[in-house]
Amino acid sequence: MHFEFCILNCFDGIILGLYYYPSGTELAEEFGGGWRYALMPKKNSDELFHFQENQIQPLSPQELFSQIRAEINFYQQQIAIRQQQLLAITGGSTYG
Repeated sequence: MHFEFCILNCFDGIILGLYYYPSGTELAEEFGGGWRYALMPKKNSDELFHFQENQIQPLSPQELFSQIRAEINFYQQQIAIRQQQLLAITGGSTYG
């Protein structure tokens, strides 16, 4: 499962991980204390960005529902395409 987000400038992406830098630690002194998020701008991106908690804004429940519904529809279409391809390859017969 992945979580969607919108950085304050509305750069969309996916949260891959979270880190907590406790105050008084070397990491907190270098990068700032608190929660930090590892984010990927797109599903198939090889880029990874890190942001502090106050730099991101989660999607609203309605936006999240809409994105989940769109993803479900996409995969249902992919399943239908693969089923048609399978029927074409097997000549309509099923081996199962």
